[in-house]
Amino acid sequence: MKRVVKFADYRQADIKPHDLFDQYLEISSEEVRRLLIDEGKLASIKCPACDSERRIFAFKKFGLDYVECRHCGTLYISPRPSEERINRYFLESKASDFWSKHVLKETIKARVEHLINPEVMWVANTTEELLAKPEVFVDIKSRYAEFLEGINGLSLFRTKIAIDPEISIPETLTEGKGFRVIEESVQNVDISGIGADVVTGFYLVDRSYGPPALLECINSMLVKRGLLFLISSTISGLDLQVLWEKAKTIFPPENMNIFSIEGIEILLERSGFEIIELSTPGQLDIEYIKTAIERDETLEVPRFISYLIKKRDEDAHRAFQEFLQQFRLSSHLRVVARKR
Repeated sequence: MKRVVKFADYRQADIKPHDLFDQYLEISSEEVRRLLIDEGKLASIKCPACDSERRIFAFKKFGLDYVECRHCGTLYISPRPSEERINRYFLESKASDFWSKHVLKETIKARVEHLINPEVMWVANTTEELLAKPEVFVDIKSRYAEFLEGINGLSLFRTKIAIDPEISIPETLTEGKGFRVIEESVQNVDISGIGADVVTGFYLVDRSYGPPALLECINSMLVKRGLLFLISSTISGLDLQVLWEKAKTIFPPENMNIFSIEGIEILLERSGFEIIELSTPGQLDIEYIKTAIERDETLEVPRFISYLIKKRDEDAHRAFQEFLQQFRLSSHLRVVARKR
């Protein structure tokens, strides 16, 4: 199984400016209580990775309970709002509006350079390596027009489809040889005639009400030995393990599920996939912890981590981050899986 180590010169503030992100979290907290908790019942679920019922309470965020699976270590929300309300939240909430109008507007240049363009090349290079004649590309819950523009410019796929996009896709991407847009939820789409060679779903399983059903649907959409590209967070990562309930990057409904490495392996296996690449090429674990300590002097972290951050220089931090990448211990997860 392949794993990747990489570095790029960017900081947390380049993609999540502290003041803007704090405002976004405050709005998100209010909107979760208004749209996801106050309007209906919550349903208890089994572990979305391994289907185990064995779990322990972890912590509460924005009024919802996170629990930890005792079998695979996956962190997930249970009881949780319905799928319909989660989907409606991303379309209608003030938090989503603030994210697109303020956070993205200020950070899109850095995101394109450091995140989106490398993701396009990852998909392109891996596809060319593993598939002889890829024809059909599908992106689910598209979040960035810039990613679709990158894919559109590859001349790699004959047919390109965006299913249930979260953005308004520019006409320049839908005309001529551009993208076909399907506004329906992926579970409601007639997938029998799609025959996708490649499907991308970035931060898709994190937000999903039912990841097993979603992945089974994607599996049915793919041709035999077709490829699925996932990007996600993993609770196995250092910063999330250390900061736990204090981690600002853990919150609903962006993180309905935060799979452990073991959990994502189980989930993909039981959904009919073979894992080709499972990497944690994250670059910000140490910086996230360092920032949290600087912004909250009362924050308690393990003594070794505190010593490393306070008493060692950036060369040591960089080397330690490389160690985390090498052994799949960063919280940024990317996966290439092939339909069996």
